[in-house]
Amino acid sequence: MKTNQFILTLAAFVGILVFTVGCNSSAEKRPATAGELSQVNRDFAKALNAKNAKAAANCYADDAVILPPGQPNVTGQEAIQKYWQGFLDGAGYVDGTVSTIATGSNGDLGYEIGTADLRFKGTDGKIATEKIKYTIVLKRNAEGKWLQTYDMWNPVAEPTAK
Repeated sequence: MKTNQFILTLAAFVGILVFTVGCNSSAEKRPATAGELSQVNRDFAKALNAKNAKAAANCYADDAVILPPGQPNVTGQEAIQKYWQGFLDGAGYVDGTVSTIATGSNGDLGYEIGTADLRFKGTDGKIATEKIKYTIVLKRNAEGKWLQTYDMWNPVAEPTAK
């Protein structure tokens, strides 16, 4: 009888210990959810759709680097804002949507891989859709917010007119 009581007491103690350690683990130590990791890219797409280059640049870390296809790298949040402002001013961008394929994290580093459909208005007034694929590397800042630190994309296929 004493053995059964000892086992029950030990099991209760272990259960309380596991619960206490789980409650005290910080959010920074647990893996991020797919929703947390892809939120920054949804915010980025929302900013571009609103034609707001500053809000788009705020989705990047201060020392972030973007690697646009066929163009030089762009480094730093201020330069990234200028890049996206030029994109909005000159490309005929209408809107876009993003779709996450995969995410993952380890500590304060994470990634997102996905696709996006971007719509552009041509000089002839027709709307063309361009599908891209992207990979972004994320890092969690001191406030716990995920920001893009590296961003690379390229077209999947030639744009198609609708």
